[in-house]
Amino acid sequence: MIGAGGTGGHIIPAIAVALELSAQSWQIKFAGNRNSMEETLVSKYGFELLPINVQKLYRSLTLAHIRFPFLFLSSIVRSLHYIRKMRPDAVLCTGGFVSGPVAIAAIIMQRRLYFQDGNSYPGLTTRVLSRFTRHIFTASDRAASYLQKADCIMTGNPILAYSKLDLRAVDWDKFNLSPESRKLFIIGGSQGSIIINKVVSECVHDLLARNIELIWQTGKSHYSKIREQFSGVRGVHCFDFTDKMSEYYQMADFAVSRAGALSIAELQEHSLPAVFIPLPTAAENHQFMNAVTQAEKGLGLVLEQKDLTPLTMMESIAKLSFGYQDFKTSLSAMPKNNATKVIAEIISREATLQREKAC
Repeated sequence: MIGAGGTGGHIIPAIAVALELSAQSWQIKFAGNRNSMEETLVSKYGFELLPINVQKLYRSLTLAHIRFPFLFLSSIVRSLHYIRKMRPDAVLCTGGFVSGPVAIAAIIMQRRLYFQDGNSYPGLTTRVLSRFTRHIFTASDRAASYLQKADCIMTGNPILAYSKLDLRAVDWDKFNLSPESRKLFIIGGSQGSIIINKVVSECVHDLLARNIELIWQTGKSHYSKIREQFSGVRGVHCFDFTDKMSEYYQMADFAVSRAGALSIAELQEHSLPAVFIPLPTAAENHQFMNAVTQAEKGLGLVLEQKDLTPLTMMESIAKLSFGYQDFKTSLSAMPKNNATKVIAEIISREATLQREKAC
């Protein structure tokens, strides 16, 4: 049983592990909210979603807080029902508010509980429940320092498997791009970013003048406006959201990105240097810590949102371009991402041993 939801950064790693376990004949079921991103993605990959109804714990004062405890408790009760019925050998949660009730139910039912958290500063759910886990799979050494009562295993962040793209066979006209240009990938996260989209909009023509074309993930809510604004402009390809980002990563040369754990893992996997613009409202400002960690490794630059203007955006892209080979050298020295296979192997091995002992 897997508890995951809220954002692509929580859902995609869970699906990656689920696909690996499913290939080993495991039966996998997800728990998450209905009419949500997790329902859409989980169903797309052929897994069953067990519905719960839990809302985000907002960091600001809002009337929505009145509903939070009732929805949270009802989601724990629902998760308890699912676990009693399914009797899972293992429960995996990927952090975030959706996984909280699932993890608590697993603890109550004494099921083997694992967490995967790819952030340099683990989320609230991970930190609070860490002592009850069998293992927590992390993506950085820094994360373990906040989880001292847990057994942490640094694996990296699971990503979906992808096929190698033959760039010579790409129909660039289909994407409104030229094969000769450098490609800048704008990644605002699964929800998109209003401020990044606004600043990039003001930089488009300057970038095109420097032979830099744009592959632009706008997010669903901003897609129509940006598509209309740059309709007919050669060198701009925009899309709202896709769970198959690998094609775009392989087409790009460098990126401007939020600093979510999944985006960082995918950028690193595809050896793309990036200007990281951390989301300042992310819980406990964890994206800033993610970005700083990447900058310390020489894998990109940090540009804080409070300093973001068309001028600072262009300056950062120029710095990225100037130091491009150094960034690429640092990226090529990073170890291969085997997180998906490692996590699946550990869960599978330990569950098998547990069953043998029970016999």
